[in-house]
Amino acid sequence: MSHSQELDKLEQESNLALSKISTKDQLETFRVEYLGRKGKISNFLRTLKDLPIEERRTVGEKANKLRIDIEEQFEKKNFQFSGNTARKIDVTIPGRRPPVGHLHPLTIIRREIEDLFLGMGFKIADTPEVEEAKYNFDLVNIPLGHPARDLMDTFWLNDSRLLRTHTSAGQGRVMPTQNPPFRILIPGRVFRKEATDASHETTFYQFEGMMVDRNITLAHLKGVIATALKKILRRSDLKFTFRPSYFPFVEPGLETHVSCLFCKHGCSVCKGTGWIEVLPAGMIHPNVLKNVNVDPKKYQGFAFGGSIDRLAMLRFGINDIRLFWSSDPHFLRQF
Repeated sequence: MSHSQELDKLEQESNLALSKISTKDQLETFRVEYLGRKGKISNFLRTLKDLPIEERRTVGEKANKLRIDIEEQFEKKNFQFSGNTARKIDVTIPGRRPPVGHLHPLTIIRREIEDLFLGMGFKIADTPEVEEAKYNFDLVNIPLGHPARDLMDTFWLNDSRLLRTHTSAGQGRVMPTQNPPFRILIPGRVFRKEATDASHETTFYQFEGMMVDRNITLAHLKGVIATALKKILRRSDLKFTFRPSYFPFVEPGLETHVSCLFCKHGCSVCKGTGWIEVLPAGMIHPNVLKNVNVDPKKYQGFAFGGSIDRLAMLRFGINDIRLFWSSDPHFLRQF
């Protein structure tokens, strides 16, 4: 029997063997018998080395084609068995919903603050986080050697610039571009080189508001702050108290305190006083108005600044400011 005839016989045997296979174990036995390293195809190919070159080429090409055909039939059969044993899918079952993201709590409060003050006639201004000492200190009445500079532990850069310590640094950039009357809100991130704890962070968000016009008084300031805080904290029954305080860029200066949202008779958050300080404010100092080319004899104005992080703590009942910057998914899923 010639090699070509042997190959035809091997093809018939393999086709017959495949047609009788009904289990996966039988299919594996077939693979070893015909396609394994010591299988019938491999053994046949080893016998071709003694043939003349022309016959070896012809029979070898035919043998390789048979091997490929058997491999393809084997894969089809294997797929059939895999499909029969696979778990069936009920297409009527509702699919699994992927996790849906949402805004960060600080973003929620910041956007609400911006929308609120836009509705009150304020314009939103954006000022740089990397600032010059002139804007961060000098133009807001904190000259070189002023003790207030020591209270704002500053991140200084190699080129004598700094990371702004408060959004008040934007006053000197924005007010010279405006003609009174104007109302401006400057939200943004600020930086302080200080130890972190439950109520202090090195990085946090502030917003700076200012209003300049003729005949502006503290009554206007109190009205704006009271309206804003009631809406931001969503407490129509919120009580306020304004206490004198010192800030170099305002005169007189005030601290705005709200009734504690966590207790009625005193707790660790309000330190037993029943009040929480939220917004430093005051009438813009005449020196600051002069520095930005606004005549303090014609115009007056007020300014206020607050921590967005602290208002978010009060709004959502959070007692540790560091949670906002922790990226903890268990914390963020609660909003």
